Amino acid sequence: MRSDSNIVPMRLRAWLVAIAIAAVFLAGGRAGARQRPAVRAEPPPTAEGKEILPENKPAMPAVDELDKKLRLEYQRDLDMAKIRRLHLLDRNAEMERQLRDFAGKYPVDRDREYHYYTGLVLSAAGEYRRAVESYLRAIEIAPDYARARNSLGALYCRLNKYHFALVHFRKALEVNPYNPFLQYNLGSLYFEIGDPVNARIHLEKAVKYKANFGNAYHRLGSLAYQTQQYERTIEYLAKAIEFGAESHTTHYYTGMSYFSLEKGSLATASLRKALQMKPDFFEAALDLARIHHAYGEFSYALEFYKKAESLNPDYPKIKLAMVECLRDLKRYREGIALVRQMLERDPHNEQLRRQLKNLQDQRLIENLAEPYDYYTY
Repeated sequence: MRSDSNIVPMRLRAWLVAIAIAAVFLAGGRAGARQRPAVRAEPPPTAEGKEILPENKPAMPAVDELDKKLRLEYQRDLDMAKIRRLHLLDRNAEMERQLRDFAGKYPVDRDREYHYYTGLVLSAAGEYRRAVESYLRAIEIAPDYARARNSLGALYCRLNKYHFALVHFRKALEVNPYNPFLQYNLGSLYFEIGDPVNARIHLEKAVKYKANFGNAYHRLGSLAYQTQQYERTIEYLAKAIEFGAESHTTHYYTGMSYFSLEKGSLATASLRKALQMKPDFFEAALDLARIHHAYGEFSYALEFYKKAESLNPDYPKIKLAMVECLRDLKRYREGIALVRQMLERDPHNEQLRRQLKNLQDQRLIENLAEPYDYYTY
């Protein structure tokens, strides 16, 4: 064990060594300071000095150029958004002016949207050849541009070039198979070319992807009527009316379906609605007359036969049907006058001669008949 007398001298020695080391460092620092030359303080650079010194020039010109390009692209997007909005508002004249301004401000050679909207404007103006060229240019830039292919297909349908339209509708569906409007357009195309199987497939997909697609329900109803599925026709057309796709043909097909199902009152109500919506709807007037005639409602039949005749005076069988109604109503004098009028145009028509004799005989019998009933009950 160390004694306390040995500990004190050891501490003293340690303090002396530390003091000596510190003195050496301080001496070295002062010597280094004497060896280094003094640094002269420079005045702060002036504005003119900043322009002269290379390190103080405006830095990173590439960043300014990039910022300029971004601002230009941003403004370009804003201008194209205006064109899109005008299209949605169906303001074609303003859209045409905006497209001209757009082409004057920006390069458009590789701009698919510019060529697409130009095609829409040209198509609305009836310049179909140039519209086709604009759509094709948009598709050349972006082969998967479904909107351009859809619009081009619709234009080809208007021009009755169904084989060209079919190609573009199919290509558009490859890109966007769940688009109900593309399904509807392709289904309508098949409907027009007489392919009911494919028409039904695509139209049913259209209402599957858009449950309130009134026009697609109307097409399905028309297709069902053509294939004599009358109950389905009524069902589909009711959906069309519910979803705002009501037209005169909606009620016409509904009425004729009810007639085929022997529901005469519903049939005439629907056909009257069709004729109300389109007063010059010859087929509705004629079929209304025939239905009333079939049910023995001769006064109504005669009314609508006259309406049909006013719409199409050259339809050959209307006057004969009117003669039958007049005979059934025992209005022989009017019937005889009508047949004689027809004979003036066709004096050698044997059927009309027989009709005239029959009416004359009926009138004679009526004149000879007693005004009371011989039978008792």
